Amino acid sequence: MMIHLLTKPRNEDVIPILGFHEIVSDEEKDSTYASNMWVDSRSNFLEKMEYLHDQGYTTWTLDELYAWKQGKKEKLGKTVVLTFDDGYASSSEWIAPTLKKYGFHATTFVIGSMVTDTKHTVYLTYDQMKDQSIMQYASHTFALHDQDNGFLMDQKSIGQLREDFEKQKQVSDISYIAYPYGHVNESMLKVCKEYQVKLGFCYHENKMAKRSDDDLQLPRFAITATTSMDSFRAMLEQY
Repeated sequence: MMIHLLTKPRNEDVIPILGFHEIVSDEEKDSTYASNMWVDSRSNFLEKMEYLHDQGYTTWTLDELYAWKQGKKEKLGKTVVLTFDDGYASSSEWIAPTLKKYGFHATTFVIGSMVTDTKHTVYLTYDQMKDQSIMQYASHTFALHDQDNGFLMDQKSIGQLREDFEKQKQVSDISYIAYPYGHVNESMLKVCKEYQVKLGFCYHENKMAKRSDDDLQLPRFAITATTSMDSFRAMLEQY
């Protein structure tokens, strides 16, 4: 009996992109954020990083991910992309030093208006964003992170979206963007192309990113305080 071995087409090569938010001490998680799924504890986060390290995963920067999307880079083993949304100060103060111990890299998508308004002390400052040797800082838009009355992005004209880009580029790199709440519309895609955005990231699709995916609509796995280790392993085992 002849057995045909099917090889996966090159453009269907896949990679998991993981999306985290805030990481706080276990004590702060229990006392202040117990019911907030978007805020996870350090112990939960460390367990996941230990797993990636022990399983031999390499983390890629967004430049490396972009090169792979362009067919200019190949994975040599287990590879994952780590991202953090909103731009909390913990990205610089605790997450980056922790990732360094594992030899990992990551990207934080920054809400620009939270950096420029210094009264928001839980968010990154300009000084904290200077060192990008471990943590890269990219765009989460300047002031579109609002959905109290529907997605704020949908209420903006193309001209207003361009204004948001102009403000954000004074704060972070705009070559890469994570859309607020993972939501994107045609006007935003048009402006992204005008500003030569390389990669755009959605959220909560909970599937691997494929080489053939639209560069401006890449899926990410949502990693929250409710993500068990079994669920985490299952995400990665989609390889």
